[in-house]
Amino acid sequence: MRFALHGMCSLHSNIVSDIRLAKESGYQGLEIHTEKLWRYIQAGFTSQDLKSRLNQAGITPTAIDIIGSVEASDKSTQAEVFKQAETLCAFAQDIGAPTIQLNAFEALNGLSVEENIQITARNIQQIADIGKQAGIRFQYEGAAWTPIAKLSDYYRLHDAVGRDNFGFVLDTWHFWASRGATPEDMAGIDKSLIYNVHLSDGKRPAVNEPWVDEKELRGYLLGEGEIPLQEWVDAIESTGYEGFYSGEFLNDQLWEADHYEIAESMLAGMKSLLSSKV
Repeated sequence: MRFALHGMCSLHSNIVSDIRLAKESGYQGLEIHTEKLWRYIQAGFTSQDLKSRLNQAGITPTAIDIIGSVEASDKSTQAEVFKQAETLCAFAQDIGAPTIQLNAFEALNGLSVEENIQITARNIQQIADIGKQAGIRFQYEGAAWTPIAKLSDYYRLHDAVGRDNFGFVLDTWHFWASRGATPEDMAGIDKSLIYNVHLSDGKRPAVNEPWVDEKELRGYLLGEGEIPLQEWVDAIESTGYEGFYSGEFLNDQLWEADHYEIAESMLAGMKSLLSSKV
């Protein structure tokens, strides 16, 4: 079983420090936080600079996380999203990162789920075609409070996109919090559609209660929230998935804690859930 440090765990760090943190904390991979990557690029560093760092540390770049606003319907935002995709695909190809994450948010609130899916799918088709030329694939994550968050809607989006370099990242909190899937549903996913797995714990609003700030719900290390994570992990394992797992949280206090202690704690939590395969 392989584990990647999610760049969200060390939010206020930078990519070079994340590589060292991943190596020294016992991870095999790094899921690159996009804001850190943009800072790196804007500072004048190149993909070859980062590739050298990764190679020296023996750390695999598992994914670049994220290109957001892929649901945009206005031309200016679409143009910016496609431009980001071109830049990040070239960078990902150079450093050997196979996957870029896509997120749709709330720009289409007020439209039906089907309309959200159709508009979002058209954008993702163009993004997927950009990535195809560079050998890059894309994993979709639907935030729990957004229109395309349930597993059944992931499938509909996948069918509407119709590209073989488009699949899913399975995030335990998003599916559990949205009540969008069960462990039994997870067990039924074709493993070829699972590009990465995010293990995250937390809480969720009661049925019919409004959403609150995400940090109020996801500010937990593994095992500290309310998700029956062992059930979810066992279900994901049962698909035959053998890729990377990464742990994620959103918590201001944890971000200001010792990054090494947090990274080591998240890795220990993941290993305890996957102990039979580690």
